[in-house]
Amino acid sequence: MPMKKFTLFVFALLISSSAFAQRYTTPIFSASDVVKSSNVAYGVNFNPYIDSALLGGTNIQPLYADFYMPSPAVDTVTNRPVVIVWHTGSFLPKGVNGSALGTKEDSAVVEMCTRFARMGYVSIAASYRLGWLANSTNLDLRRGTNLLAVYYSIQDAKSLVRYLNLTQVGAGNPYGINASNTIMVGQGSGGYLTFAYATIDKHSEVAGPSKFAYQDTIGMFGQPVSIGDPYIDTAFAGGIDGFGGAVTVTGVTASGLPTMDYSATGRNYENHAGMPDDVLMVINMGGAMGDGAWLEAGDIPMLSIHSKYDFFAPYDTGMVYVPIGQNFFPVVSVSGSYAAIKSANALGNNDIFLNENYTDQVWVDQQSTNPSNEECLYTIEIPPASATQPWVINTSPWNWYDANDPMAGQDPSNPNVKATSMAWIDTVMTFIVPRMATVLQAEGVAAGIQEVTLELSIYPNPASGLLHIES
Repeated sequence: MPMKKFTLFVFALLISSSAFAQRYTTPIFSASDVVKSSNVAYGVNFNPYIDSALLGGTNIQPLYADFYMPSPAVDTVTNRPVVIVWHTGSFLPKGVNGSALGTKEDSAVVEMCTRFARMGYVSIAASYRLGWLANSTNLDLRRGTNLLAVYYSIQDAKSLVRYLNLTQVGAGNPYGINASNTIMVGQGSGGYLTFAYATIDKHSEVAGPSKFAYQDTIGMFGQPVSIGDPYIDTAFAGGIDGFGGAVTVTGVTASGLPTMDYSATGRNYENHAGMPDDVLMVINMGGAMGDGAWLEAGDIPMLSIHSKYDFFAPYDTGMVYVPIGQNFFPVVSVSGSYAAIKSANALGNNDIFLNENYTDQVWVDQQSTNPSNEECLYTIEIPPASATQPWVINTSPWNWYDANDPMAGQDPSNPNVKATSMAWIDTVMTFIVPRMATVLQAEGVAAGIQEVTLELSIYPNPASGLLHIES
């Protein structure tokens, strides 16, 4: 082979190897290579806030997710890691929450899922059950139904992870995944979900704290209770993993949804028994952890992105406020991202990151933006426009939405400039993706490192002009 052609061959080989080397850390596919499977039903469950007539005579609603992945025409990998992205929305339906956001089709959710798919992941934008009595003047109803909404979302998230495992081992792996390598990202209320998913592993964590117990004798669904009873009754709602408290199924609707016996106690539909629901790590973009005591040594790693000026979900510790129209309803005191990450770091849960010598600028810079130079926390420093209106604050600058949406004018804090939001998503991805790769590498996934080893024999060595290459 002439030396010139050999040089070109080696150059092409290096380019090819470089492309292989960056899977799961940089885009290796184009946007046009990404395909989407919409409204995949990953489970069903009871929702007391849905009009049963809309579902054909049942309160057991379907749970849907959109799957984004590289097309099989360009990607034949069959053990891809999974990233699930949970949307924001205050655990209320879009519009009811006073926002143009709150679905799996939210702009930032779709953008992040597309970017993950371009890196070679299978990414999922998932819905979960919504509804609670946010504007009730009764503290038990407001706080209890809010906790139940978070609880429902965790059960739904576990159902989705079990569904992924079921498709992998029992349905021919149609999505080409390794479900044991699943990572979760939560935006806004989705951040409450991811925090809780990572930390709640026993009922006492939601039943023990006095703030999660009744102060009166009327339950959130009108049933008699005793003062001090926990809001979450597993006979009614089931366990945090989604088992127990099972509904009594009486049949199916015309569309195939289960009907139920409303006179029976159980209100939980058990999905995908026998499948695991473990994930590798969680990431929250806003939101908070319902109770600081949930966090224990040995919990999975976590990263946080949070505004230090967040009026609704505290950056450190404090009260959660939910905006409904022009009113703000206090709900419960929680631990925000700064408090949670500081504790996770101290407990050793984030040692997988702290023991790395990251030099990327976003990681280096983020330490100086919080009070104790904590790693694993990226702080947003956009202050409110007016100190007298701290609630007019852009705490999620990655979000943009259709200016023609009827709810678009309800958020004066968001300039709704797509270019600005895309730049913020750039920052978020730069912060989280290298750390995701670290966690995947610990599981044996070749994330950001060479996936193919080429064993070459070259002779003679040294050569005068003609080389023979054998693999």
